[in-house]
Amino acid sequence: MKKLLITCMLLTGIAMSAQINNEHLNIGDQAPGITGKDQNGKEINSAEILRNNKILLVFYRGNWCTYCRKHLTSLQDNLNDLNKKGYFVIVVTPEKYEKTQETADKLNITFSILHDQDNTIMNNYKVAYDVNKENIPNYYPAISKKVAEYNDNNSVLPVPATYIIDKDNRVSYVQYDPDYKNRSDFKEILKM
Repeated sequence: MKKLLITCMLLTGIAMSAQINNEHLNIGDQAPGITGKDQNGKEINSAEILRNNKILLVFYRGNWCTYCRKHLTSLQDNLNDLNKKGYFVIVVTPEKYEKTQETADKLNITFSILHDQDNTIMNNYKVAYDVNKENIPNYYPAISKKVAEYNDNNSVLPVPATYIIDKDNRVSYVQYDPDYKNRSDFKEILKM
């Protein structure tokens, strides 16, 4: 009985200290609308885009993140092939608008990067999480400093997830992993 009680207490402690909620949109779910201005001032409206294209939607934390820069560079390297397959690429970040421009310039990016000013897109896609000691215990001091520098007065980051939204406005692909090192593979997406 004592072992059972200790096991239950340990499992409860692990569940309570889980870093990030694993709830997210799934294949077949209705995709929430996306609107905003990209780093070039271009108006982005997912309803209009879906008339002619599928959407490849990628969330990234910030250009301060080595893994994000590598992922965005891979996306840019595969952009022409993705466009040929009918994908319109939208990337969403909590970075300030001027930081999205800096990211695009630094990485020679030509796809649209949206600054999610009030976290609406990240919340709608269920990828947003608060930067706090519970969610990122190992890196909290360093990450919170970067978030304060790059974000607009908030401490929210996205799980770096990827979604494909088909023309019927349904999610047809999901890559969601709370481990920020695990990202979608654009070469694999091109094989779909």
